[in-house]
Amino acid sequence: MTSAPGPTRRAERLPALRADLTRHATTRMGVVLASTNALLFALMSLAQWAGWGGWYTASQLTGAATLAQALGVTGVNLGYGLLVVAGTFALRPMSWPPRTRYLIIAAVALVASLPRVAGLRAIYSTPSGAVFAIAEWVAGFAAGFVAVSAGVLTAQLVTRARDEETRRLREARRAARAVEELQTEEMRVRRMVSDQLHGTLQHRLVAVTAGLDGLAARLATTDEAAAAELREWAERLEEVRDQEVRSLSHAVFPSGVELGAHRAIEQMLRRLPVRLATSLEIGPEYRRLSDAGQEPLPLAERLVAVYTVEEAVTNALKHGRATQVRVAAEVRPADRSAPGGPWLLDVTVDDDGTGLPDGEPELFGLARHAERLQSRGGSLRLGPSPLGGARVRVSLPFDRTPGATEPGTPPAE
Repeated sequence: MTSAPGPTRRAERLPALRADLTRHATTRMGVVLASTNALLFALMSLAQWAGWGGWYTASQLTGAATLAQALGVTGVNLGYGLLVVAGTFALRPMSWPPRTRYLIIAAVALVASLPRVAGLRAIYSTPSGAVFAIAEWVAGFAAGFVAVSAGVLTAQLVTRARDEETRRLREARRAARAVEELQTEEMRVRRMVSDQLHGTLQHRLVAVTAGLDGLAARLATTDEAAAAELREWAERLEEVRDQEVRSLSHAVFPSGVELGAHRAIEQMLRRLPVRLATSLEIGPEYRRLSDAGQEPLPLAERLVAVYTVEEAVTNALKHGRATQVRVAAEVRPADRSAPGGPWLLDVTVDDDGTGLPDGEPELFGLARHAERLQSRGGSLRLGPSPLGGARVRVSLPFDRTPGATEPGTPPAE
């Protein structure tokens, strides 16, 4: 009893199967194109027959005889063309090297042209002289060769272009999968490092600080100056833990980003100095998805958005000496007529700082964020703000995360 081929054998046969399918598709296309050329050749031969006086000569006969000669000319030339097509593709020319392939077509056309001449002479379409017979034979051979060769060549070029497009699409999908895997790995590493900073490292620093405080308490009875210095170092270590480590943890993986980009931006604004008036406005579509517990942005796009907004706010404080910052965010389909297509995140950051200098505005730290946005098909623009300072406009395309409903879709009961 013969066993079914295993996965390894089937995998080994896949390239051969693909090659066969491509060859069969090319053959079918070549037959159709070559047959079409043969039909055109037959119609052109009829026009040639009429133009060279065949119509006038036949008109001296009865109407039926005239029609018979016209149909005979067309039929002989069409039959010849189809005979060349059938003879050529019966020899499977697509499996031969290109040079041999066209030699086969030439040989078939040369042989098939002989009965064509005989048929045309039988219906008195060609003069009886040997010179005219040879000329008709050569002309028929050339026409048949060109008609079939053009069909074969066109089919080859179309198939080659289609294969090239398929290969490019396959490489694009492979590159997209590689980028997605890299982003997934980057998110995993970011989470791990953030957890280590926020958990393990901070716990150890707390333990070290507690040990230093205990040691300072024991030294206080014998050496107050050393105890005070030890407590000062403990306070510095606590300050490093509370500010530097927390800040580094946030830079690696912003707080709240797992809940949504707007949540991370909201927490980032809350950490700003109290003297700075801040506000976050979420658009109706983003609010609808957020209230339904559906964060539309994938995690990688959330990080890009949060880091860009954070840099824009930093610029407003550092370079613009702003006292007020407003952030607005909204999501929308890039094309509402194409459900399921890409979406856009639009974010604006306005401040009431000193504004922009004359000439081309300097992006400062936003330059690298602009490059990151452009690599994802987005954009970053810097201009004047209605508040009197600067406005940063961010546009970022993204594919919605699974579960986010289309605009106008009623919530599930």
